[in-house]
Amino acid sequence: MSENWVLTETEAVELLALLISSARIQMDEPAHYGPLRLLTATERLSAMMLERSSDKSKAFLQDSIERIPEMHMAMSDVETYKDGLDHLCREVAGCLLRHSGAESASP
Repeated sequence: MSENWVLTETEAVELLALLISSARIQMDEPAHYGPLRLLTATERLSAMMLERSSDKSKAFLQDSIERIPEMHMAMSDVETYKDGLDHLCREVAGCLLRHSGAESASP
């Protein structure tokens, strides 16, 4: 089975640059900035993928793009930040289930 590509090579290199530079800057930043950097990468990847993704992914991608800026603002409220991360974890799990076909097999 062949899947559609959702990133161009240029977009993938841009994302790699963000991840690598984030890894480096994390060495000098407070530890709690790590999740912020990962969410920034998630936000960018979601935006790059959105227009070329299947219906199985579009809703999750759109939701993550909309929620992440709000989460950046809540970074100092640890419980709200954790709740937002928990929500995204549940949403990506649902997206994975849709792709695997297991969601329709759930009771």
